[in-house]
Amino acid sequence: MNAVVLALLVTIGILTSAVAGPWLLRHSAPALVHIPRLAALILTTSVVLWLLAVLALGPMTAWIISGPAVLPGQAAEICQRCLVSANPLGGTFVQTGVPAVLLLALPALAALTVVARAMQHLRRRRRILRGLFNEISAISTRGTMAGYPVLLTNGLEPTAFALPRKWGGIVISTGALALLTPEKRVAVLAHERAHLRQHHHGIIGCIESLAHSLRWVPLVAAAADALPHYLEIAADDAARRRTGTTAVAGALLKLGDPLTSDAQKNLPSNAGFLLHAAGPQRIRHLVAPVSARGGAGPAIATVVQLAVLASISGGVVLPYVTAAVNGCT
Repeated sequence: MNAVVLALLVTIGILTSAVAGPWLLRHSAPALVHIPRLAALILTTSVVLWLLAVLALGPMTAWIISGPAVLPGQAAEICQRCLVSANPLGGTFVQTGVPAVLLLALPALAALTVVARAMQHLRRRRRILRGLFNEISAISTRGTMAGYPVLLTNGLEPTAFALPRKWGGIVISTGALALLTPEKRVAVLAHERAHLRQHHHGIIGCIESLAHSLRWVPLVAAAADALPHYLEIAADDAARRRTGTTAVAGALLKLGDPLTSDAQKNLPSNAGFLLHAAGPQRIRHLVAPVSARGGAGPAIATVVQLAVLASISGGVVLPYVTAAVNGCT
C-alpha cells in the first residue's frame, strides 16, 4: 500500500474514533454495566490511547515527507540518520517545505502542554479536596462504625460520601444513620470503602485532569463523563457482595440523588468532586439489570477500536525507540 494512502487511512481512523467513539460507548453500556471495573479501564484506556495515536501522527508523517533542514549541520545529519533508521516504510515519498524536525517537535510540545495543564488541574483538585476536608472535619468527629473508620458529621441531612483516604475517607451524617437500618448502614459503608480500596478518586482525578484540555474531542468528553457512573456501579457491586442486593438498593433509595434531592442542599461546596453512595438511577441495575447481549456488539467494536489505536501509537513509537536504542544505525 502506498505510504501516503496509509497515512491518510490512519488519520481518518483516528478522526472516526473521536466522532464515533461516544456512540460505541453509549451502546456498549448494557454490556459494560455488568463489568464496571473493566468498563472503567476501557474508558481510561480510550482517552490515553486516542491521545497517543494523535501524537503519533507527526512522527509518522516525518517518515513520508522530506523538507528543508533547519538544524545545524551535524544535528541535522543525526536527526536524518535517526529518521531513516526508524522508518519502516523504506524512505520519503513527498517533497515539501515542512522541516521533518517540526513534525517531531510539535507533538512533543503538544504532549507537554496537555500534561502541564493536567498537572495544574490536579493541583487545583487537590486544593479543593483539602478545603472540603477542612470544612468537614471542623464539624465532624472520628470514629469506627461496623469496622470502618469514618468521619461522623452532625446534621439532619442524610449524606454519605467518600473523600480520598488522606483527606478523611468515609463521611456519613447523623441524619443518614437515623434514616438507615443497621444493614443499610453497612451497605453504605461498604460502598464508600470500595471507592477507597479500588482507588476511584485517583482514577477519576487523572482522567478528568487529562481530559481538561481535550473536552472538545467527543470521545474524550464521553469517556470522562461516563467514568464516574461505572465507578459508582463498581462500588455498588462491592457493597452487594458484602450485604446483598436488598440492603444496597434500599440504602440508595433512602439516601436519594444528591443532584436532585432537596434533602441534599447542604452538601459541602464543590460537591461535584465527591464520590457518593446515593442515586436511585442505579437501583434498576441492582434489582433488574438489562441483558448484556444488546451491548455485546458495540463493546467488542470498542475493544477493536482500542486495539487499532494501540497499534497506531505502538507502531510509530516502537521504531523510534528501537532506533534510539541501537544508536540510529
